[in-house]
Amino acid sequence: LHEDGLADMADGFGGGQTVEKKLAIMRDSRIGAYGVMALVMVLAAKVGAVADLSDIGVVMSGLICAAAASRAAMPAMMCWLPAARPDGLGAEAGRPSSEHVWTGIIIAVILSVILLTWSGLIALLIAALGTFAVGLLARRQIRGHTGNVLGGAQQISEHLLLLALAAVRCMH
Repeated sequence: LHEDGLADMADGFGGGQTVEKKLAIMRDSRIGAYGVMALVMVLAAKVGAVADLSDIGVVMSGLICAAAASRAAMPAMMCWLPAARPDGLGAEAGRPSSEHVWTGIIIAVILSVILLTWSGLIALLIAALGTFAVGLLARRQIRGHTGNVLGGAQQISEHLLLLALAAVRCMH
C-alpha cells in the first residue's frame, strides 16, 4: 500500500503541471514512468542497504527501527500539513492529536537508541529530515498531504533510515 503511494506521488509530482492535474494523476490507479522509477530506485536502495548490514542482528534491528520511524512519520505529517483535498484517505483519516504524534516519535527514538545505539539515532535523524523534505515538497506541489503523500513519506523515511544506518555502520 505504501509503495503504491510512493509511485502515485512520484507520478503526480512529476507529471502534473497544476495542483488539480497532480491530484488527478495521484488518484489514477495506473502507474506511470515516474512511479516505476521511484519504486525501482527506492526498493533497490533498500536491498543494497540491508545487504551492507552484514550482521543479522543489525539487519533485524534496522528493519524494526525503520518500520517504527517510518510509521511515526505519517501521523507527524498529518498533524503538520493540511489535507490537500477534502476527500480521499488522507483527509478521511483526520488529524491526529499531538500526543499521539509524540508517542510514535518517542517509540521510534527509544527503539533506535536501544537496538542500534548512536548509529540508530543518526539514521533516525536523517530519516526525519527526509520526511520533512517530503512534507515541504508536498506543500509546494499540492499544498498539503494526501494518502499517497503519506505512503510516499513512509517509504522514503524507511529507505533513508536503512541507507543512513548502512553508511554509518560502514564508517566504523
